[in-house]
Amino acid sequence: MNISEERDQLLKSMNASLKSKKLYPAGHPAIVAPVGRTFQLLSETLKGRNNIAVSMSSEALLFDGTLLSEAERLYPDIMIHMTEKNIDAIIFERGATEKELSNLFDVLSGPKELKGKQLQNELHARGIVHITLKSIPLGKRNSLEVYNGALDVVKNVMNEVRMGKLPKSEAVNTVIDEVTETVLSDRNAMIGLTMIKNYDNYLYNHSVNVSILSLALGCALNLDKTALHALGVASMLHDIGKTGVSEKIIRKPGGLSSDEWDKIKEHPQLGANITKRMDGLDERVSTLIYEHHIRFDHSGYPQMATAVHPLSQIITIADAYDALTTLRVYQKPYSPVEAIKIMSNLSGRHFSPETLKTFVDMMGLYPVGTMVRLNSYEIAIIVRVGDSPDRPCVKVIYDPEGKAYQEPIDLDLSSDMDKTILSNVNPAVTGTALDAFFEKEAARAAAV
Repeated sequence: MNISEERDQLLKSMNASLKSKKLYPAGHPAIVAPVGRTFQLLSETLKGRNNIAVSMSSEALLFDGTLLSEAERLYPDIMIHMTEKNIDAIIFERGATEKELSNLFDVLSGPKELKGKQLQNELHARGIVHITLKSIPLGKRNSLEVYNGALDVVKNVMNEVRMGKLPKSEAVNTVIDEVTETVLSDRNAMIGLTMIKNYDNYLYNHSVNVSILSLALGCALNLDKTALHALGVASMLHDIGKTGVSEKIIRKPGGLSSDEWDKIKEHPQLGANITKRMDGLDERVSTLIYEHHIRFDHSGYPQMATAVHPLSQIITIADAYDALTTLRVYQKPYSPVEAIKIMSNLSGRHFSPETLKTFVDMMGLYPVGTMVRLNSYEIAIIVRVGDSPDRPCVKVIYDPEGKAYQEPIDLDLSSDMDKTILSNVNPAVTGTALDAFFEKEAARAAAV
């Protein structure tokens, strides 16, 4: 039996055990048999392993970090009980007994009011020491949920502007606090999610991506809390003025006429006008939005002779990086490495040398989201930038023959000195969708 079959049999047996607990009284043979079967399968699966985890993330079921397709159809009782009881993960450790397993199913199928951390206390009371239930405090969201929450806020704000309404600032302020906290706790994961490039929702995804990159750079520059918050709001709303520009112009393939380009160049002023009227925003927000297309050498637009606000250059850099790495009607996407090279060549003209240097140092020699070929001829994706610029953490996804591994292989190049990076790889050549990859990675991480 291969790994996927072993996993499927175990989960089906767990599901049957939970279902039987609802249908039959304690001690009934219809309960005892599936629990015994589950114990046998669990013991077999745990051979050679310290533990395994069944987890929930964003209404999806995962087995040891592997996202399971059709889980709602195949294992509905597992998902229902975990959702009802606010359980994020069930961790089985080697040494678990059949009695512990039976007691676990009793607890999971027990009173609905017993939830989250209370369940772990109940396990201890029943003498269950080889099974752990994990729950994230209510209100605490994983990186993908935070990203999607920010996306919803941007959509709502821009739609309100299009309908002639003045948006309220509360939702924006709240989501920026959440994004900032998540960037501070796991910058690499959030930068990975900026690889989500939805062409149809470009304006919304771009707004969130620029906000994440700006906040990450602001943290690297050690900005104080109030400056970081103003930066986060301004970067998320930097293109709000585009709601006043025709969609035909924004989505037009090919070059723009001089009149159309003049319309595009109005969006910083339009955005500043909108945010000036919104209550509860830092006064710096409208200034940063107005200046985000003014370059370090004062070229760009709108024309301004006086010095720009130092925070404006942060948004300018983040905006340029996300735009360069995104497929546009008039531009192929550049790889993260190529984008950094292009931007470095514009240091001192488009970008502040000091601010850009901090950005480049933060992103690393191989930024998160770069696809690379290793000296083993395997292909991997950079998922974390460490202390050594040329030896990041990667997920190996293709073997030397170009065949996809069943599951990505974690590899820290700073500790595995036998493997090195040979070159960049264009994801289009391998048919890899980076956005889908990082969405799955975020779901896996949330389950750990």
